[in-house]
Amino acid sequence: MVLWRRRDGLVTSEVHGDNQDMPQLDRKTRADLPDSAFAYIDSNGRRRLPINDEAHVRNALARFNQTSFEDEAARDRARTRLLRAAKKYGIVPVGFMTGQLRSQSRQAAAGQAVIELGGVGTPEQLEERLRLVLSDPTLSVLYWSESVGAYLDGTGQAAALPSEIDSRTVTLLDRLGRPMTALVHDRRVLTDPELTRSVIATVKLAIENQWMHSEIQARASEARTLPTGFVTFLFSDIEDSTGLVRRLGDRYERFLGEVRRLLRAAIAAAGGREVEVRADEMFAVFEQAAAGVEAAVAIQRNVLARSWPDGLPVRIRIGLHAGRPTLTDTGYLGLTVHTAARICFASHGGQILLSRTVVEAVAGATPDGVRFKDLGQHQFHGLPAPEALFQVEADDLPAAFPPPRTLAVSPAAT
Repeated sequence: MVLWRRRDGLVTSEVHGDNQDMPQLDRKTRADLPDSAFAYIDSNGRRRLPINDEAHVRNALARFNQTSFEDEAARDRARTRLLRAAKKYGIVPVGFMTGQLRSQSRQAAAGQAVIELGGVGTPEQLEERLRLVLSDPTLSVLYWSESVGAYLDGTGQAAALPSEIDSRTVTLLDRLGRPMTALVHDRRVLTDPELTRSVIATVKLAIENQWMHSEIQARASEARTLPTGFVTFLFSDIEDSTGLVRRLGDRYERFLGEVRRLLRAAIAAAGGREVEVRADEMFAVFEQAAAGVEAAVAIQRNVLARSWPDGLPVRIRIGLHAGRPTLTDTGYLGLTVHTAARICFASHGGQILLSRTVVEAVAGATPDGVRFKDLGQHQFHGLPAPEALFQVEADDLPAAFPPPRTLAVSPAAT
């Protein structure tokens, strides 16, 4: 039995298949909605699963199981809000409730497996415990190596996967759509679908906990080397990434990889450091503001020069802001980070927006051929005071864009 899950592909088909006629919320409309119009608001204030009308309630019901919650308490609160909204619009969510019951049943089975695997601390212990739980003394756990391009055994040696005619088979587990682990086992093991789901959930949890620990340590060490003091942040994301997912389907993962490589190359060439990447968003930091502007311009030029699948229009939104954030073992914190993100989300595809702080920091070192257009004062959701926005202009970049996606605007200085 071979299991290979493409999580992004599944989520896309489930989310968009049943809601193609649902009206889309633009950023301004979404920002104007009260918190009560969302089923889930995380601890950072990020609002998800809009329930402002019947169509969005139905969409939220379909997307609930694909939403990541911070904890079970948050999931329960979101479920309660969603069910109240469904009742308000006369929706009887039979499929939703059935799915929740099935999910809870699977979680209970997985919970028992977690108890059995509770003492796991090393890859060797995981392998030994799985052999006992599944009564397969020759079961082996292999780990995917990106650098080698193969699965490795516990000693770090490349291991071949069994073929279709072998007496043993393999169950493949992925992590965020990428190869993670291979369980090589007897064909008589994991023939029951419920047991298979439970074991896969448990093994992924155990392995991700192992990886989590090592990644936390690695990220903490990496974070300590990030620049401190007065720095410039660059946030970017892909405009209409949902539409691109719908049109590219399974090819979106490869497309996203190409976009990330393009962004990383421009950031590195300008002397910047990647801080975090999440879905179609990227966060980078620069010690010099002029370097951040240089990277942003290079990104837009490279995107325009590139031929994309099916001739699709690919447009990157970029925001820049500078300040003195707090650096912790987990990364940057502070209003500077939030402001940079808000400026990015206010921009349009192909546009580069930046704050007055960046413009002033670049003074005397503006990259050749680059100009700054004053767009006036803008008020952002969640920020205490208006922010002066400027648009980066260059002869070979688009210059005509709608007004920034902000709550309010004051005329630009003349």
